[in-house]
Amino acid sequence: MPSLDPSPDPNPDPCAEIVREYDRDRFLATLYAPADRQPDLFALYAFNAEIERIPNLVSEPQLGEIRLQWWLDTLDAQTADHPVAAALAQARLPTAPLKALIEAHRFDLYADQMPALNDLEGYLGETSSVVFQLAAMILAPDKSSETVDVAGLAGVAYGLARILNRKDAKFIPPGESEASLRELALRRLAEARQKPFPRACLPALLPATLTDLFLKTHRPVSPLKRQWRLWRAARKEKF
Repeated sequence: MPSLDPSPDPNPDPCAEIVREYDRDRFLATLYAPADRQPDLFALYAFNAEIERIPNLVSEPQLGEIRLQWWLDTLDAQTADHPVAAALAQARLPTAPLKALIEAHRFDLYADQMPALNDLEGYLGETSSVVFQLAAMILAPDKSSETVDVAGLAGVAYGLARILNRKDAKFIPPGESEASLRELALRRLAEARQKPFPRACLPALLPATLTDLFLKTHRPVSPLKRQWRLWRAARKEKF
C-alpha cells in the first residue's frame, strides 16, 4: 500500500509528473493500481489534464480550438513527438470516447452558459465519466461492460462537485442553483455506490470518494485532507 506522502520517483514518467502536478488526486489513486497498469493510467490522466488545461493556456477561443484540433489529429495519426500522445498510443484505448471528450471540452473555451441540466449531465458523461470508464477498462479490460453504470454515475457526481467547488457559474444551467446541483451530485454518488463493480477497478473509482468532501465547503479542500480520504477509501475498498 502506498504511503500517505509518496516520495518523487528518481526516474519519473513524464505522464506521471503531469498528473502529479495537475491532477494530484488521480495521481495518488493510481498508486493503488498494479504497477503494470500504472503507465497506461498515467497516460490517460495526463491526456485529460492536458485537455482540461487548454482554456487556461490560451488568450482567445480560436487558439484553444487549434490545440484541441491538434489532439484530434494526433489521435487519428496514433503517433506524435509528444510524450503524452506517445504514451496514450501505447495504452491502445478506443479513440471514439477520447475524441468525444475533446469535442465536449470545446464548451470550456467560450463564455456561453450551459443551456439545460440534461446538457450538463451529457457534458459530464463525455468528460468526467468517460475518464472513469476508460481507467476501469485499463484495470479490468475483460469486464468493461460491468463498469459502465458505476463510472457514469460516479463521473457525474465527481464532475459536479469539482464545478461547484471551483464556483464555475457558467456551468449552472438556467433554473438550477448551487443547492440543486449539490443535491444532484450527492444523489448520483449514492446511486454509484449502489452499483456493483469489479474490485480490480477500485483505483479508477477512488477519486469519486472526494465528491462529498468537495461539496461540504466553498473553499478549496486541503491536499492533506483529500489524500487522507483517498487512503481511507482504498483501505476500506470502497469509494
